[in-house]
Amino acid sequence: MADIYNVNSKNFVGGPGRLVVADMSIDAPETIADVMDTTAPHNLKAGWRDLGATNDGIAISRGFDTEDFEVDQVMGAADTDVTGFTHSLSTNLAENTVINRQLALVGGTIIETAAATGDTQLLAGALAAGAKIVTLTAADVAFKAGGWLELSGGELKKIASVNGATIVLEKGVEKTYATTDSVAPVTALPTKRIGYGTDGNVPFNRYALISQKKDGTLYMAVIRKAKVTGDDKEQSFSKEKRLLPLALAAFPEDGVPQSENVFYEIEESI
Repeated sequence: MADIYNVNSKNFVGGPGRLVVADMSIDAPETIADVMDTTAPHNLKAGWRDLGATNDGIAISRGFDTEDFEVDQVMGAADTDVTGFTHSLSTNLAENTVINRQLALVGGTIIETAAATGDTQLLAGALAAGAKIVTLTAADVAFKAGGWLELSGGELKKIASVNGATIVLEKGVEKTYATTDSVAPVTALPTKRIGYGTDGNVPFNRYALISQKKDGTLYMAVIRKAKVTGDDKEQSFSKEKRLLPLALAAFPEDGVPQSENVFYEIEESI
């Protein structure tokens, strides 16, 4: 018996998305490559940043309101007029960073304080990337197991053990260091401070949601202009991982044709 169904499984789409954000000063992208390199390692272009891992999906919704038009000669509505559109994006951010909280909870300016350190000294031996053993030019009791040290350029590493002028790190250094580079004990770790108040200025941003189809091609939805909604953002301090709700409302951008002034999609095709 002939199959009466016309199904093309290549059109099935699923999988997670990569949600990124940019300031409104960044031009709305014309191509996916305007936002992200389309080859590995898929770095973002200048002005865009990742919102990171999400939980339970990323939802984009689109709807519109209507008003019935009635005439005397017809029982019930003879037509409907569109009176407004609504567009939104919602997700739960799993990466609960200060900069993500600033965005999702409409926080104030992030104030950063650098680490406080003790006496600085030059390294007695060079370090390759990934090295865990640091040799000092002179033993210093300020370096303690469980404490931290700071290398030239600001890299902070936790100390696993100290034996005289030899320090073992919990994790290897991220780059190479020469004997002309310095090291110092950390007496106070750096801090970031952010406040949440009653400032009514909720900024607009651009957003892009990028995903990859089964055939390796890319899809991107661009929300031209959106701001965080006033819905309550509840974070639960419990044994479960703490998620950061993100809810956005999208608005039309001035000077753009009505057919795509809120959001648009770009997908690669083969």
